[in-house]
Amino acid sequence: MKNINNISEEFRTHFPVTKEWAYFETASTGLIPDFVYNGVRRYIDSRYFRGGDSVWQYADGDVNTLEMMQRSKKALAAMIHGRAEDITFGQSSTQLFTLITDGIDYSPADNVVTVRNGWIGGRYAWQKRQADGLEVRFVESQNGAVTAQMLIDACDSHTRVVSVNLVESATGYRIDIDTLGEWCCEHNVLLAVDAVQALGVLNVDVARSHIDFLVGNDYKWMMNFCGTGYAYVSHKVRDMVKHWGAGWMSDTDRFDTRKEHISLRDDAGRFEIGHQNTGGIYGLGLVASRLVALGQDNIEAYVLELAEYFRQRARATGGIRMSYDFPSSNCSQIVSVSLAPHLRVTDEDFKAAKVFTRINAADADGWREIRVGFHYYNNREDIDRFFEVINQNRDK
Repeated sequence: MKNINNISEEFRTHFPVTKEWAYFETASTGLIPDFVYNGVRRYIDSRYFRGGDSVWQYADGDVNTLEMMQRSKKALAAMIHGRAEDITFGQSSTQLFTLITDGIDYSPADNVVTVRNGWIGGRYAWQKRQADGLEVRFVESQNGAVTAQMLIDACDSHTRVVSVNLVESATGYRIDIDTLGEWCCEHNVLLAVDAVQALGVLNVDVARSHIDFLVGNDYKWMMNFCGTGYAYVSHKVRDMVKHWGAGWMSDTDRFDTRKEHISLRDDAGRFEIGHQNTGGIYGLGLVASRLVALGQDNIEAYVLELAEYFRQRARATGGIRMSYDFPSSNCSQIVSVSLAPHLRVTDEDFKAAKVFTRINAADADGWREIRVGFHYYNNREDIDRFFEVINQNRDK
């Protein structure tokens, strides 16, 4: 196994922000590395100064846009241990998630099982179908967690889909996706996964976990500009989805303008109706390739170690409590802590110390919550700076 501390220190050199700031807001918006920024800027400059559909730069030479898209699909497929033919791009993870919510015909007897207080993107999409008459069973969390078994217990012989977030955005709870996936596979239930808060730092394996459908985005842990979503759509799901449209990108011969009738692609590219956000797709491919080269197990071990170090520091610091206390197997790189009413530290105190984080509004008892996230551009020194701010401003 590679030295994960060395990985982080080398990787930090690609982020100007980390030279000054301890950055903990990746669960909202991640930092952009220089190799993404420079690569996208090169393409934009070429379009601006020379015109035409320019080329995309790789170590082995320049390629056109469609070849770049295919390379990015291969890189993303390798990242999730899947196949490039099962990857499609869209405007966002939420938009692509509607392939499974609105693109499949559900009968009046069918039901879907999901999480009551999960991330609103998927939840809103299922609520829309609920308004259309689909039975959606929302499982209530207990102490911030909805376990795999709780979801399984809510299913019956009419359940068509179990829909989950691999890592919950607000709490950092990481579901036992392997146990859930195995049960869904055995009972012919589709497993749909929003993996936005996992992809890029945690090792996600669609084959091992029996995931049928998965979405991710670009601007959090995948360290990219906002505006590109991607999805893994298994062949099983592709056969079920009745897409709401088609275009030249959906066709088997994307540049044959003489054709009179469409020949819909067999791969997931059938869901790409028109020209995509190429800059975002290029950046996603670069980040996925870098992650695979460094080793997903290495990266996951590193960010989970940082999260555990943060929890240890929090438990040893007066006036701070864990907002949620999950078993280690359900912990992720996202941690939420609450500050006691007597702690006077403010957002301005963190900002003055160049610590990039945000304190949420106080609850009815005066406790204020902070959610922090750990990427492999973070290190222990970042965490120490966080607690220095707490300790220096607790009694002001």
